Amino acid sequence: MFCAMNRITVQEDYVEKFEYMFKTRAGEVDKEPGFVDVKILRPKQPGKPYIVLSFWETEANFQQWVDSGAYMKGHSRAFGDMKQAADEKRQMPMRSDMETFEVFAE
Repeated sequence: MFCAMNRITVQEDYVEKFEYMFKTRAGEVDKEPGFVDVKILRPKQPGKPYIVLSFWETEANFQQWVDSGAYMKGHSRAFGDMKQAADEKRQMPMRSDMETFEVFAE
C-alpha cells in the first residue's frame, strides 16, 4: 500500500474556508482506481499544518490520479484562491508540502 501525506500550512484568516472546502469536497478522488481512503487531520496547536493522508493500492494509482483531470477538478476551488492571491500580490492562503510513503506494517 502507498500513502501520500500532504502537510498544509493554512493562514489564520483562511482556516474557516479551508475546512469548509474539505467538508464539502467534490469526492473525485473516491472514484479513482486504486484509491483506498483519505483522512484529514486538524492540528491541535494553532499555526501547525493540517495533514491530509491518502492511501492507495499502488504509487502508480496515486500518480495516475495526480495527472488526471479529476485531480484538477477536485482542487479547483483551492487553486482558484491561490491564483487570486497571486494576481493580487497577496500572501498565499496556504502552502503544501507533500511526502510519500510505503505502508509496510499495520
